[in-house]
Amino acid sequence: MNEALPLLFCADGYRFPDVYHTTRFLSPDPIIALEEVEELIIVTSSLEEGRAKKESRATSVINWDRYGAQELAAQGVQGPELTATVIKRFLDERELARVALPAYFSVGIADRLREMGVELVVLNDLGERRRAKRPDELEAIEATQRATEEAWQLGVDALRRASVRKDRVLELDGAPFTAERLRAIVEVALLERGCASDGAICAPGAQAADPHKIGEGPLHAGEPIVMDIFPQHKATRYWADMTRTVSKGEPPKEIRRMYDVVRRAQDAGIEALRPGIIGRAVHELVEDIIWEAGYDTLRPGQKKDPANPTPHGFIHSTGHGVGLEIHEAPGIGRGGTKPLIVGDVVTIEPGVYDPAIGGVRLEDMLVITEHGARNLTKAPRQLVV
Repeated sequence: MNEALPLLFCADGYRFPDVYHTTRFLSPDPIIALEEVEELIIVTSSLEEGRAKKESRATSVINWDRYGAQELAAQGVQGPELTATVIKRFLDERELARVALPAYFSVGIADRLREMGVELVVLNDLGERRRAKRPDELEAIEATQRATEEAWQLGVDALRRASVRKDRVLELDGAPFTAERLRAIVEVALLERGCASDGAICAPGAQAADPHKIGEGPLHAGEPIVMDIFPQHKATRYWADMTRTVSKGEPPKEIRRMYDVVRRAQDAGIEALRPGIIGRAVHELVEDIIWEAGYDTLRPGQKKDPANPTPHGFIHSTGHGVGLEIHEAPGIGRGGTKPLIVGDVVTIEPGVYDPAIGGVRLEDMLVITEHGARNLTKAPRQLVV
């Protein structure tokens, strides 16, 4: 990435984390932002001009009417043509004919700018700028994590209160206790804490063998319930991510064995975290522990029955970065080839799955420090509740 090249955005901060990370300004509509060495300029409409001046980290905020936006609209100019014209006039004022763009920049606007003579350089690794978290970012991530843990605990408390019917179905307050109801307890608690959760996973029994199945139907005593909770704070926009597997009462012996293996693998993955190690090395360490315990992984040669196409064992990456996106750099998996750096926030989330009986997954979120990693997750790992 050419750091000396001015960086041009034209997008909103809600859907495009790089825009918010750069400007610290949230707008539902696209803004124009230009980052240079010592300046950050926002060009926006009257609707957002005042708030941008108060809330953003821009060194200057300019109303786009300065570049004829209203006149263009009155002439019937709309969409990419209008925006590109405003951007071209803004760049001309600054005597800029060459700028960098994020890979998601609007193709329509980019094509028009090129026709106007602007040279555009697309940056494909912009997410690398967001890896090393500042202290305020860590504070925001930890706040979301505390809300996550409190919501999870309320769900666990409900499981503990539930009674067990003769058919092993759980009952809460006189009604069957379902995955949908458990998820509602968690997600309402998150909403009350300023967080949005879209589909927290509460997958019981055999459903837990599908890692991203959110879960449905009655909960039963003695079955694994994978609770994977990943909310975004509505104000700060930072995510958290945590998984715990719990059972109301003692589960089958094989589930207990799977849990112990996953916990051991997670401990090893966490212990391996440090600056300089690549994500693939952490992932393969975790894979080896699970394979040596008798379970398949996705690594070539680590499948007990190559003729069986059904996914078994450890069937996903060990972890991922977390920040303004729930999945961001760096990767802790087969594709994790970049060394970890101080300030990376990553998950370690091994799992073992068997379609016949379910699955087990444990996930903690950690920040890489100078000498290892600090665990941002405080929720206990306890199978039986």
